[in-house]
Amino acid sequence: MAEQKKPADRGQSSRFLKYSGMATQMLGTILAFTYGGYKLDEWQQNKVPVWTLVLSLVSIGASLYLLIRSFTKQ
Repeated sequence: MAEQKKPADRGQSSRFLKYSGMATQMLGTILAFTYGGYKLDEWQQNKVPVWTLVLSLVSIGASLYLLIRSFTKQ
């Protein structure tokens, strides 16, 4: 006999999926921008990794902005 999930359990699991999806999106955005900056620095043969620093900071800012915006919509 399979147990039925209570409505409260479904809400908790959907919140978990929502927040884990947001975390995955943030991580993916930060990694993609940082990798792009690394490749730009490699292509331009920069001694100081300017593009890596700039794009990683931009991606962190953008990820935090999207996270805050999603919380305020609720």
